[in-house]
Amino acid sequence: MEIILVNNPPAYGQQVWVDNIKHMLDRVGEEYDAIHVMDDVVHGTVYDKLVLFDRFRTGRYLYLDLDIVITSTISHLCRTEFTLLNAWWRPCFWTPLNSSIMSWSGDHSHIYKKFNEDPDYYMVKYWKGIDEFFFREIKYKTYDKVCKSYAWMKEWEQTTEGIAADVPVILYNHDAKDKLWEHEYTLSGPETNTVHNTSATSIRKYLM
Repeated sequence: MEIILVNNPPAYGQQVWVDNIKHMLDRVGEEYDAIHVMDDVVHGTVYDKLVLFDRFRTGRYLYLDLDIVITSTISHLCRTEFTLLNAWWRPCFWTPLNSSIMSWSGDHSHIYKKFNEDPDYYMVKYWKGIDEFFFREIKYKTYDKVCKSYAWMKEWEQTTEGIAADVPVILYNHDAKDKLWEHEYTLSGPETNTVHNTSATSIRKYLM
């Protein structure tokens, strides 16, 4: 299993986000082959997540948003078919999907090729984000209830015990990102050691 992260500006871009994910993976004892980090800007904002399908075609991949808390092992989230979250914790809105966690194995570059046929068109049509692009344009599978969203949790659930219960990941999206840094899992352990190299495609690779 190879972990994929997108750490590009303006929302992110700081090394601390990558270090924090690796710290959480190490803390729960997760085994993985490598962590790949994309930090260049191609289309901007969330649309750069689509580039991953073009760059990663040969392995078993698990993509994670940076604004998450990992409470237990997540290797069981690795999938062969393209799989992302069913946003069961909220009303459907314009899409029932959430791409904070995605997985695929092998070549799924058709996803990016579809978008890249006319990026400007798709970014206007799906101006609210890539989740609706997946919903309307791409064949997909969804996970069961494998995570919770902090912003949609009841007040009594927003405790260490409530957060850690039942699911291995908590999402801090929907304007709840600042709350992530208050959680005990974030940067509370020793410094992590990473060996990395940078390629011409702006993908950094962290070997376990």
